Amino acid sequence: MEYVQPGLTITVVSAKIATDGTVTVDYKLVDPNGAPLDLAGVVTPGPISVSFLIANIPAGQTQFSSYITRTVAATTGSATGTQAAGDSGGTTATVATGEYIYTFKTKLPTNDDPTTTHRVGLYGSRNLTVWDLGTDYADTWFDWVPNGSTPNPRDIVRNQDCNACHGSAATVTGANGLAAHGGSRRSVQVCIICHQPQTVDPNTGNSLDMKVFIHSIHMGSSLPTVIAGKPYQIIGYQNSVNDFSGVVYPSDVRRCQTCHNPKNGAAQTNAWLTTPSRAACGGCHTDVNFATGLNHVNLPQVDDSQCSMCHIPQGELEFDASIMGAHVIPDQSTQIPASTSSSKRSPMVPPERPPPSPSPCGITRATAFPWEPLPLIREPCP
Repeated sequence: MEYVQPGLTITVVSAKIATDGTVTVDYKLVDPNGAPLDLAGVVTPGPISVSFLIANIPAGQTQFSSYITRTVAATTGSATGTQAAGDSGGTTATVATGEYIYTFKTKLPTNDDPTTTHRVGLYGSRNLTVWDLGTDYADTWFDWVPNGSTPNPRDIVRNQDCNACHGSAATVTGANGLAAHGGSRRSVQVCIICHQPQTVDPNTGNSLDMKVFIHSIHMGSSLPTVIAGKPYQIIGYQNSVNDFSGVVYPSDVRRCQTCHNPKNGAAQTNAWLTTPSRAACGGCHTDVNFATGLNHVNLPQVDDSQCSMCHIPQGELEFDASIMGAHVIPDQSTQIPASTSSSKRSPMVPPERPPPSPSPCGITRATAFPWEPLPLIREPCP
């Protein structure tokens, strides 16, 4: 049993693209002690299965786009959808026990842009069930620019931000932390290779783009469309029906910085403040129709070019159209007098309403607490 040494770590040595578009990746498999593991499970215990992904960030874009896609049919009806996928049919050569070179069957286009950031993603499993030690899972990724430049990958949310919550309970693998699709996809950096605008659920029509469906999943029961009676579901791994309509976020959903942690070290950690988009915002505000302007103060938005003009990072007032202002938690508002802070007042008895503020003839605007919006009070002119 000591010889078995359960566990699996995958690392990438290098990745290359030949002139004809052939992609190769040199990778290593080791146990927790750093000892090399045999892919076939002959020299060392437990056969290992590894899968491969490849994508790049096209010029002028900010998200990965997979070189490999598939068309998926809905479980019922005739609807189909495109989804990013992994390579299949490639070949593996052994460098030494624990080190291998995988050659993708999928070839990149001959006009592939060598100036863009490319990423390979690897995920795998080590089967130790014959020793009653279960199955170990691991994943990793590797970024490079074919022309030798410095990679500039999408980097907004880090694993530790997710595992601040998801690491507190055992997953399907029996280990703490993120684990999706059976347990082998464990890193945000691998997730976003496939979970980008290319990928949709043909059954529901819901986007599986990370910036969309992650927001919707965490909103769950608070989604406007769910409150209106439409369940939020995704038909996912092995055609499983995943209904997130009952999800209750364990905090106020307006605490954006719980996930968008400004101290996580990510290069684009403030992207949610500086580059708002219809897709990201629509993940929570599911009742907004940007094409018609419904629930968007009747202002249609055909693209994202003007979003940041109104939705600046932070304005001068709370509860305004700025991103920080729109996500102020009411009982933490600075408008609440210190003597009536949320820790001192009864939740059943609201503070006394302040008097209306002076205004031009004919209209007096009442000053409202954020939890008690007041109408305009019309008064006659002298």
